[in-house]
Amino acid sequence: MVKIIVAVLSAGVASAFGTISEFPTEITSLMDQTVDPCTDFFSYSCGTWYNKTTLYSNITINVHTVLDAVADKVIEKLLNAKLPKLAEFYDACMDTHTLDTLGLAPIEAHLKAIRSANSTIEAIFRGAAISNATGVTLFVKLLVLPDNADVTRYVLIAEHPGSPFGQEYFHEPLWADVEKPYRDYLATIFKLAGHAEVDAEVAADVVIEFERFNAGVELSKRRLQEAVTPTRLPLSTANASYPLGLGLPLHGFGLDVREGCNTTTVLVDNHRYFELLEEKLRRMPVDDLKTIIEYKVLDFNAQHLSTPFVEAWFKFYVVVIEDLKEPPPRAIFCRGQVHTSMGELLGSYYLKEVWTTDTAAFAD
Repeated sequence: MVKIIVAVLSAGVASAFGTISEFPTEITSLMDQTVDPCTDFFSYSCGTWYNKTTLYSNITINVHTVLDAVADKVIEKLLNAKLPKLAEFYDACMDTHTLDTLGLAPIEAHLKAIRSANSTIEAIFRGAAISNATGVTLFVKLLVLPDNADVTRYVLIAEHPGSPFGQEYFHEPLWADVEKPYRDYLATIFKLAGHAEVDAEVAADVVIEFERFNAGVELSKRRLQEAVTPTRLPLSTANASYPLGLGLPLHGFGLDVREGCNTTTVLVDNHRYFELLEEKLRRMPVDDLKTIIEYKVLDFNAQHLSTPFVEAWFKFYVVVIEDLKEPPPRAIFCRGQVHTSMGELLGSYYLKEVWTTDTAAFAD
């Protein structure tokens, strides 16, 4: 059911906005001037837009929705204009027939690299190289941010990678609600990646055990409550302290971690996590490690692959986790991908379209 958030303003506040004639056409075309603004301000300000707009069932209606819809119309116009780079990216996203034909081809080389690894070191290093190339997060999130100790400099930060969805879901009582659909999702993407059903179910067990560990479920309350102080380490020291969980990822990202070869430091956030991760990776069977890395790659790419992958991803993340009845239309999803991947280019085209001489004059 469409949910409507109504903002009710007093007559005194409403009068402060001036007369209708002072509003630009872009605003008055959205309004329903037959409605008393003191009774239903939303219908007064957005009624015509609401009556003429088709909305999918998940959407929450408020002023931001109206503004987003107006901006979306401009973006749709830009995409239909077949502007360089934007059009190619958007059209490729919308071309589900080609995506279905390609199947696993876009990530096949990565899957082969993971599956053919013969040791823990080889598996982690190959996973780090894939992470560097694609952005998929494995066992550590590496960031470059302004240094709080010296705002004129930047610092490399290594932190907990986070959970695939809300960390709270990995704890009881919420875990009981998501365990089965999560397990079904995992088994589905592994089967789509070519694994036999029984192997896919075993893989799901391996992933769940690791993600629950990763979310802190297995940590004692004392450890969870310990104060965490970030530690600044030379790359060589980070490599010596956490060779599997941090050293190999740093090396996979092209950083020289040999002693005396690099003056760069890394700020290790939550060293307790890296201590536990190092122990976990050292004890983990190679096949389990490869399963977890493959899962990370599949989960990261699922919404961009063939229709069965997309449906599995939306069925879990959108319907179960976000508690929505249906996924957004493909066009909305692809416009979001354009914004995520090419936001600066899209923004430059958008400003050229909307910031006309008349707009600038009205703003002045």
